[in-house]
Amino acid sequence: MYFAGQINKRNQNEILEIKNYLEKKGVEYKNADYTSVVRDKGKIVATGSCDSSVLKYFFVDEKYLGQGLTILIYNDILNYLYDNNISEYFVFTKPKNKNIFSSLGLKEVFQNQDVLLLEGGFSDYNSWIESIRSKLDKNAKTRGAIVANCNPMTLGHKYLFEYAKDRVDELIIFILEEDSSIFPTDYRFSIVKKEMQKFENIKVFLSGRYMISKATFPTYFLKEKDNSLDIYTNLDSQIFSEKIAKDLNIDIRFLGTEPIDELTNRYNYMLIKNFNESNKKIEIIERLKDSDRVISASEVRNLLAEGNIDLAKSLLPKSTIEFLDSEAGQNIIAKLQEMRKKN
Repeated sequence: MYFAGQINKRNQNEILEIKNYLEKKGVEYKNADYTSVVRDKGKIVATGSCDSSVLKYFFVDEKYLGQGLTILIYNDILNYLYDNNISEYFVFTKPKNKNIFSSLGLKEVFQNQDVLLLEGGFSDYNSWIESIRSKLDKNAKTRGAIVANCNPMTLGHKYLFEYAKDRVDELIIFILEEDSSIFPTDYRFSIVKKEMQKFENIKVFLSGRYMISKATFPTYFLKEKDNSLDIYTNLDSQIFSEKIAKDLNIDIRFLGTEPIDELTNRYNYMLIKNFNESNKKIEIIERLKDSDRVISASEVRNLLAEGNIDLAKSLLPKSTIEFLDSEAGQNIIAKLQEMRKKN
C-alpha cells in the first residue's frame, strides 16, 4: 500500500531530490507552497505540488501508472488547501491526464496540445461569464475589450480607454483581479471605475481568474523567462480569444504598444496570432508619451518612490490623484519609498 506525504521544504536534501526527479521529467521545480510525493522503498515514484491555488507538477513513473497514485497525491494536496482556507483551485496537467482529473469532479476550463487547465472547488467559469454577460448592452453591435492592470491608472491608460470607446458600441475594461501589485485590486478597480463612470458605453469588470492570473499565466507575475513561458502565454491568449471573446461577443481587443517589457511583448504576439486564427480583430494603439517618454505605471511608481510626487501626479488622471491624496494612497507612497530605501 502506498501513501502520499509532504516534502520538507526546510530539508535541502529533500528539495534536491524533488528537483532532480522533476528535472528528469523535463520540468524545473520552483514556486511550490506544498509538494506531495509517493515513495516506493524510499524512492519518489509520483508527485504533485501547489502554488497558492494552482496545482501542478503531477507526474507518476510509468511502472506505477494505474495504481491510483495521482489520486493519493491530489487528495493530500486538497487537504492542505482546505486547511489553508483555499476553496477555489486550478490544476495544470498534461491533456493525457484529463480522464483522471475529470473523474475527481474537476471541470475543464481549456485544453490545447500542451496543457490542460481544470478548475475545482467553488470556481466556475460558466457562472463567472454569465455574471458579466448579464450586465452588457444587448443592443451593442460592436464590442471591444481591454485588459489592464492599472498599477496605478495613468493618463496613458485613460488615453487608451477613451480612444477605444470611440471605436465600438460598447467597451469592456477588465482590471486584473490577481492581488499581486503594490496598488491592491480593490483600489485599482475603484479608480478606473470612477474615472470612466461618465462614459455610458464603458463597462468595468474585474478580470476573474481566467485572464492573466496565476492560474493561466503564472510567469506574468513571476517575471520569469523559462521554457514554460510560451506554453503559458499560448494558454492564456487562447482562453481569451477562443473562449471569453466568443462567449461575450467581443469583436476587437485593444492593446497598447509595449516598448519596454519583453514579457508583455511576447504575450501580445501570441494574442495577435490566436485572435487572427479565431477571426477576431486586434488593434494596437500607440502609447501616450510625455515629451519623449512613454507614460507608464512603472515610471509613476518610481517617481512616487523617489518622492517626486508632483511630477508623478502630472502623469495621472483626477481619480488616481484623489486616491493618492487619501490615507490609503499615502500609505502606498510610504511603502514604495520604504522599498526603495531597502533596495
